[in-house]
Formats: sequence, C-alpha cells, structure tokens
Amino acid sequence: METRFARIISVVLQPLLVPFYSLLIIFGLNTYISLVIPVQAKQMILALVFITTFLFPAIFIFLLYKRRIITTLQMENRNERIFPMIITNIFYFLTFHMIRQMQLPDIYLRLFFGSAVVVLFTMVISLFWKISAHMTGFGGLLGSLIGLSQTIQYNLAGWVVIAIVCCGLVGFARLKLKAHTQTQVYAGFMSGMVIMLLFIIS
Repeated sequence: METRFARIISVVLQPLLVPFYSLLIIFGLNTYISLVIPVQAKQMILALVFITTFLFPAIFIFLLYKRRIITTLQMENRNERIFPMIITNIFYFLTFHMIRQMQLPDIYLRLFFGSAVVVLFTMVISLFWKISAHMTGFGGLLGSLIGLSQTIQYNLAGWVVIAIVCCGLVGFARLKLKAHTQTQVYAGFMSGMVIMLLFIIS
C-alpha cells in the first residue's frame, strides 16, 4: 500500500510540472504581479508553460523509452538521465526566452531562468552522482515561494506550508521506492531550494 502511494506521489508531484504549478500559484495571488496580466493572457501562458516544460519533455522521454534508448521511464540508471536532461534544459531555456518576449514583470524571468539553471545543475551533478531530480524540483518550488514572499512583501505562509508538505511527501516517496539514498534526497532538496531562492531575491 505504501509503495503504491509512493508511486502515485512520484507521478503527481513530478518535477517537470513544477514550473506549471509555480505559475498556477502566482497567477492566483491577489497582487500586482498577477493582476497586471489579463485572464486570457494567463491562460495562454499556462498552456505554453505546460506544453514546453512538461508535455514536450515527457513525450521525448517516452520516445526514448519506446526506442529502448532508456530502459525505464523512471531512468533509475544515472547515465540514462543525461540526454533527456539536455533536451529538457533546451525546452526550459526556450520557455525562458519566450517569457522574456512577453514583457511580464521581472519576477517571471527570474522564475524561469532559475528553473532552467536548476535543471542544468541537476544534469551536471548527474554526470558524477545520482541526485534526486524530484527533490531539486520541489525544493526549488519552496525556495521560489520563500523568495517571492520576501521580494513582493506578500504573505505566502499557507503556500509555503503546502510546499513543505509536498517536499516531505516527495522525499518519502523517493526513499520508499529506493530510488535514492537519504543523502541524494537531502542534496536535491537543498540545492533546488537555495538556487531558486537566490534567483528570486536577486
């Protein structure tokens, strides 16, 4: 039962969805960085981010699996993660470039550039060591929310608590599935959180 729950958590709280989840949270805030963007524009941006940071990378990974370039969709083998991460990073930097053309508040540029850097960092570390990509993603979400609350002086305590719970669930799931060691989980969490926090408050 716990193993099944851990698998569900690993799918629902999938790191490729973190930029999309981040935008959903920000667009729902009653603050200027959300209110200056028309509803139709928000819908378009959400669709764009979902497609470029989740759907396209996910399709690419699935095709690699079907062609047996990677042995599993979970990519347990550290070496199998490199090529998918390179492609994912290209999509993330492409998303940042498209967001930059939209003349949105600067916080969005920091969010997407930081997200691309987190993926790049995870890829580089994966050349030598199997860090948890799930935890870099959700650690990054937590760091973004903490940084955002400081930058725009807005109370995000509720969302921060939810992000902490998500980090705990993801950490539990990765350990339960024996996908990572505790060190790999903690390293992923701390690196993602610190990188995104620094980008948001910079």
